[in-house]
Amino acid sequence: MKKSFERSIIRRVFALAFFFSAFLAFGSQGLFAQTYVTNNGIIMERVADEDVQQAERLNEEAEIEDKEKRKRLAEISEEEEDVEESDDIDELFGDEAEGDTDQAVSTPTTEIVKVDVKNKPVEFSGELNAELGGYVWFQPWEKTKPLASFNNILKFIGRPRSDFYVYGSFLTQFPQMDFGVYELYFDYTLFGAADISAGKRDISWGLSRMLTTNIIDEKCSVITSEDAANRPKRKTTDSKFTLIATVPFLSYCSIKGLAQYESNSVEDAMADYVSVAGKFEVSFGKFSASVLGKRWAKADANGYDPCIGGEIISTILGQNSNMFVQGLAHFSPSSNALTRAKWTTGIYKYFENPVMLGLSFEYQGIWGLEERSDGSSIGQFKGVQHLFAAEIGWSRFIFTKKWTFGCKWFHDTRNDYGTVFPVIVIEEILPHLDFKTSAPIYYGSQKKYGFVFELVLNLKY
Repeated sequence: MKKSFERSIIRRVFALAFFFSAFLAFGSQGLFAQTYVTNNGIIMERVADEDVQQAERLNEEAEIEDKEKRKRLAEISEEEEDVEESDDIDELFGDEAEGDTDQAVSTPTTEIVKVDVKNKPVEFSGELNAELGGYVWFQPWEKTKPLASFNNILKFIGRPRSDFYVYGSFLTQFPQMDFGVYELYFDYTLFGAADISAGKRDISWGLSRMLTTNIIDEKCSVITSEDAANRPKRKTTDSKFTLIATVPFLSYCSIKGLAQYESNSVEDAMADYVSVAGKFEVSFGKFSASVLGKRWAKADANGYDPCIGGEIISTILGQNSNMFVQGLAHFSPSSNALTRAKWTTGIYKYFENPVMLGLSFEYQGIWGLEERSDGSSIGQFKGVQHLFAAEIGWSRFIFTKKWTFGCKWFHDTRNDYGTVFPVIVIEEILPHLDFKTSAPIYYGSQKKYGFVFELVLNLKY
């Protein structure tokens, strides 16, 4: 009797154990047959129990990689870490630092709206700027005229993978009546480090905020925004078909190569319209040094000789600051003689406390031969030219509105003229609407002075 009772108990225990085993097996299968979808589109579907932890770990690593990629795309220099604060001086004059703007122009800097299309994230953003006002020139009076402009750029990033994205932007402008594709290219990250990028894009390799140090689009000098009439506007033709390869190594060095097709149409001799440039950069502490060079296309209208140069930039003055120096030298390929040289230095600093104050100063010198070895003239680059530029911006809140007071100065010793450009901006007099007034003064060989007032609609979406 006792044995029979024990056998009954044992059978019941085994039956319960079998029942719970079956329940756990089928229950876990149903549980882990769910689909896990992360923000960056990685999907785990019907994962076995023993693979869940591994899949989640890979998923987290992909998310971290994606965040690092976004962070690298979002900012290109330390002085732009806080866009709203550190760029007050740029917004005041409508300028941007040249920077190494492989990403500066093409990366959305506003809050991004995420749309999940078949588990492939697409990010949209845009910037709209419209101005309405007028110029009142006291000398010469006949140049007085109304001011109306519209500028909108709509951007998107399609990111099917964490190591691959496609970027595009569409530009609409008035009164330039320019509309069309501004940029459209892809970026592919190999082995988590090296980047390959190709497509239509606007590229700048430079450090200046006011004068030009961009060897990708080399010019003698650029006078930026003395008044609203001359404020430079981007154009769809600014972007060229470009191939870029970036290879970092040793954690503090990188090599960058670029090839660019400099025509906006298909030419018979396409090879004559291709320029190439290279850059080697090393970073150490708060310093970064680069060696760079470029060979212009044979069909380039300026006919520049190949150049080589170097630059050093430092953030030794702390956050929201930089100091830089750059030197470029052009050599004749036939005689190896120096035909042109340009040297530039500058300093920028933005203070957040105790007041919001931005300061910037730059100097540039240019020297060129009267004639090259082949006897052709190099025009505006004959002799020596010295350029000076400075700007200051100070912001404070008055009656709950942010007021910014600033002044920009430019002087050209060779052409014996200069500009003084004082300005006042009252932000958000209405939602997204600023009031801006300025009094540009030209002195020297180009005497002109007047008054400009603008209502500026700025909307980032």
